[in-house]
Amino acid sequence: MYGIKTAVRRLEFAPASKEMEVTDIATGRFVFRPRPDRPVSLSKLRKEIKNAGYEIAGTRIEVAGALTGDGRLRVSGTGQVFRLEGDAKPQGKASPEGQVTVAGAWTVKDGEEVVRLEARP
Repeated sequence: MYGIKTAVRRLEFAPASKEMEVTDIATGRFVFRPRPDRPVSLSKLRKEIKNAGYEIAGTRIEVAGALTGDGRLRVSGTGQVFRLEGDAKPQGKASPEGQVTVAGAWTVKDGEEVVRLEARP
């Protein structure tokens, strides 16, 4: 698992190694919170993981930002935009600043970072 941490550390949005957590060594489940001041890239993450000799079976992301009028979410710290997909709606009330948090499967489609929203019970 050290190789995964090393691969992720090469990314400009990576946190410090101590902030990365292997939650299941048998399956290689790995969790980290990207730096809030840098945009993320699933394509770059996949490339680094592949170069380290691993593969990503699936990704999930939780992102906070402001909803735009065209079904996207703009992250306030970076300005990065995520396309939102799925039947679920963003959960919870917006903060006083208009921020909402969304979570779901993280993919890339047509060059855009995408969050497929998950319905919460």
